[in-house]
Amino acid sequence: MFRVRAVLVYNLVVDIDRELKDELRQILELCREFDVHPRLIGGLAVRGFARRKRFTHDIDLAISRYDKSNLITILKRLGFEYQDTTQFDGIKATKRIGDKAIEIHISVERLWDMQSNQTYTLSTDSAEVAVDDAGRLFAPTVSVEDLLILKLMPLRDRDMSDVIALLLDVPAIDARKFWTSCERTNNTRHIAAQLARVENALRSGNFREAWSEFYEERLSVRGVLGVIDKVRLIQKAKP
Repeated sequence: MFRVRAVLVYNLVVDIDRELKDELRQILELCREFDVHPRLIGGLAVRGFARRKRFTHDIDLAISRYDKSNLITILKRLGFEYQDTTQFDGIKATKRIGDKAIEIHISVERLWDMQSNQTYTLSTDSAEVAVDDAGRLFAPTVSVEDLLILKLMPLRDRDMSDVIALLLDVPAIDARKFWTSCERTNNTRHIAAQLARVENALRSGNFREAWSEFYEERLSVRGVLGVIDKVRLIQKAKP
């Protein structure tokens, strides 16, 4: 069973597409009917945790291998075309609605980052967050510690911005749990190096262009210093 932790939900600034919201709602409803237990990862999960919101146009999910066949049934029932990405036992599903395409990326058991060639297996922790503008569509997500690790693994510009948003807006990151998960999955050295990259970017200001692109605002000096402090606290907790 996943352990569910309550989180503080803020009013959203940039809403997700209605089509994306409707499809996610239907997926979650059918998952409850079929006893499937997905958890959001990626941009939608970040939206649920962070006060600042960036637009996202797809759905990223993580499931157990026991739920895979039932989730495929759900996707087919909703009219999605899907394909197995067999190298790491994932699923990609797409559906056209008018001139829009809804795309779903599903990781099964473990998650693989192509850029760093790192893999990660999620903890059993879970949270429940609102992902829509009105705060009415609640969805299960991975823990904020898992999400932070997943965003640090590739650390592209979008990920860097999301890491900053999470560190800026989430009141407390459980650093011990964070490093325990890194140790469990043999990611400690890589994640420690990525945290150093985040601190360097914050100190040099190299994050600002990407941050403005994805979050459409300037980050204050006070905000920058606050994130640096949180990065240092996490770094100091490293075993």
